[in-house]
Amino acid sequence: MKLDSMKRRITAAGLVAASVLAGVGATTALGGGRMTKTQNEKSYKLDVASNTAVNGWRAVNSAVRVQNNVSRYVVVNFNADAGVDSLAEIRLAYRVDAGPIQIAGAQNFANHTEYWQTRHSMVVLSVPAGTHTIRPYWRISGSPGKNGVIASRCLTAEAYTH
Repeated sequence: MKLDSMKRRITAAGLVAASVLAGVGATTALGGGRMTKTQNEKSYKLDVASNTAVNGWRAVNSAVRVQNNVSRYVVVNFNADAGVDSLAEIRLAYRVDAGPIQIAGAQNFANHTEYWQTRHSMVVLSVPAGTHTIRPYWRISGSPGKNGVIASRCLTAEAYTH
C-alpha cells in the first residue's frame, strides 16, 4: 500500500510541475516575456564645464536618444569627475526633450571635498512612446559666489523594447 500511495504522490507532483511549466511557457509566449531586447544608449564627453550658483539649471553637454514603441521607464546613469566650492553642492536633474526639468530621485550630486571625485547618479524616468532625447541638467546650490566643475562625463540610458 505504501508503494501505491508513493506512486500517486509522485505522479501528482509531476502533473503539478508540468502544469506550472506549461503556464510559464504560455505566459512567456503570450506577452509576459515580451521585453526581450534591451536598448542601450551612451554619451561620453571629456570636456570640462563650470557653473556658478547664480546661473541656475544648465544643460550638461551630454545627451542620449531613446526610442520607445510604448511609454515605459528608462534607467539613466550619469557619472562625472566633480568638484565644488566649500559650503556648496552640485545638484542634478533630467529633462526629456523640451519638457520640464525633472528631479527624479536623489539630486545631490556632489559636496565639497579637498580633491575632485568621480560621482554617480542613477534615476528611473518615465519616457513616453516615440523617440526622445534625455539630457542631464546641473546647478550649484550655495551662495552667489560659489562655483562647481564637472569633467569626463558618461551618460547611459537603458530601456527594454518589444
